[in-house]
Amino acid sequence: MTANPRSSKLEQSNPELQRQLRCVMRFKGDDSGDAVVEATILFPIIIMIFAGLVLLAAYIPTRAALQRATQYAATALATEHSDAWLFYDIGASKYYWENDKDLLGNVYSPLFTGISDAQSRAEEIVKNVDSSSPGLRTGELIVEAYVNDKIIYREIAVTATRTFTSPVDLSFVGFPHEIDITVTSTAVVTNGDEFVRNVDLVVDFFEYISEKFGLTDKGEAIGGAGSRFRSIIES
Repeated sequence: MTANPRSSKLEQSNPELQRQLRCVMRFKGDDSGDAVVEATILFPIIIMIFAGLVLLAAYIPTRAALQRATQYAATALATEHSDAWLFYDIGASKYYWENDKDLLGNVYSPLFTGISDAQSRAEEIVKNVDSSSPGLRTGELIVEAYVNDKIIYREIAVTATRTFTSPVDLSFVGFPHEIDITVTSTAVVTNGDEFVRNVDLVVDFFEYISEKFGLTDKGEAIGGAGSRFRSIIES
């Protein structure tokens, strides 16, 4: 490759230009600062990834513990107010049979009686289960219980909300320092199935009696009332 005679003459006539060209060539061949530049760009990204992993490591067990606690509470409330005659011992965290028959109500009473202690029982069960579960328990824990009574079934929902404080400060990227973790678990009591079957048996029995003994008017009245009640139950 031959040098341009014009550029060679220009360089020889201008010593300052020669000095600048030597500096440029020396800088072009020097890569000693590349590592610093790369570290300056990558270090904030690595820190954010690490902070996100720390946040997830604390958030996921806390949410899982709340989900487990609300599921325990909803299932316990549904079981206690069903016809299973099972009760939940909060201290032992297990179910037990009620052996004293005098303390047991009518098998159909749970269909018509409400759950007056649902809120207090749900709070007690959720806090007991949550205290024995792994997770970062920071902030206030609020528990709410909802009972949706239907004719042939009852739906019980337990909601728990905990204010989770982030273990790392990510406010510089707009991430909140406190997060509300809310979970809901639902259980359904379906005692009405057996009740509807028994209503069918009663209606059929009255129809049989009315035909056998000629109680047409009274039998039709009783059977009609039973049929109407059954249609209300099944609707």
